[in-house]
Amino acid sequence: MHNKIFAEISRRNLLKGAAWATAGIVSARLFSTTAHAAGGELNIMAWEGYDLNVELADWRKATGVTVQSSSMTSQDDVHTPFLAGNPPGIDVAEYNHAYADLYIRELQIVKPLDRSKLPNYSADNLFDAFFDKPTWFSDGQLWAAPYIWGMNSIVYNPKRLQAPTSYADLLKPELKGRIAIWDEPTVMWPIAARVAGLGEKYPQLTRDEVNAAFTEFGKWRDHARLIALNMGELINFMVSGEIDAVVCADPAIIVQAQQQNVELEIAYPKEGAVLWVDAWFMPVSCDNEETAQAFINEALNPEVQAKVAMAVNQAPVSKKAVEFLDEKSRKRFAFDQVDQMLKAGLPGIPPAASDSDIASYGDWLQAWQSFKAGK
Repeated sequence: MHNKIFAEISRRNLLKGAAWATAGIVSARLFSTTAHAAGGELNIMAWEGYDLNVELADWRKATGVTVQSSSMTSQDDVHTPFLAGNPPGIDVAEYNHAYADLYIRELQIVKPLDRSKLPNYSADNLFDAFFDKPTWFSDGQLWAAPYIWGMNSIVYNPKRLQAPTSYADLLKPELKGRIAIWDEPTVMWPIAARVAGLGEKYPQLTRDEVNAAFTEFGKWRDHARLIALNMGELINFMVSGEIDAVVCADPAIIVQAQQQNVELEIAYPKEGAVLWVDAWFMPVSCDNEETAQAFINEALNPEVQAKVAMAVNQAPVSKKAVEFLDEKSRKRFAFDQVDQMLKAGLPGIPPAASDSDIASYGDWLQAWQSFKAGK
């Protein structure tokens, strides 16, 4: 089964050629009792704006840890090097909740964490929805530590249009060539299913249903100026005024656009935003476990949690962090209902392989590539 999954994923063009470019060397401050073991170099891979370069600067400085960081453009960037048979020296990386089973059980690229090194990973600190749940904790092992969660939804320029109430609002004639789609499967595939009326079945769609979903979603593609490769490209087009809205994007681009004097807002369409949870994990290629786990522990520090949540317009997994949020950030989410919100479920990903009519991850990737090519 393990070899079959590797073949299934790789033959569907999963290998995007993740770039390992050095983003810089940063230093930071000591916060916890476990950080004394930290030292040396730490290689991390994270979403743009989520690498904690700013939030953990003092910890890095105090420990003497140097960091080499590279940005993800999609979740595929993390596991692509492992599928290529040449695992890179990544010490810490992020995985979206939907990839837990694939990473832990199928591809087996996750190294268990030592809970004794993670005092901030505790029931006292975390909302119940994030503590010892199967997505991160199973078979008596802690595989990853959730550290940030939130939702992706329509991001738009309020000076150019009113808040959309449906994804269909982005198909208005005046928005032809003024919207963008983000090339990120975990975000866009659930939206494609929803606009086709198949959202409740996602990700368990048949191959025919996948084709129907992308055929319907083709209306948005044909209306779009571009399918952006990454968040940086989305920001550039929004700031330049070339587009007015993104079908579904990370609200972190709002903060980055504000830094360039462009105000953006997020809208919540009736079809729903896309909920997600990201976790830090140690890949099997990690060769600096002490520092990797010290880094993960500091990422769960309540004050650090609040800082990163405010920086990216998302939410902390630490309930103690809420008191450190500014008023706007506290109002963005119903923090007294976090556990209920997450019980409703998070969108997964299609099965890695399928012996039935249900479309596999590879089938979805093939359909997505055809979609992007306009077919």
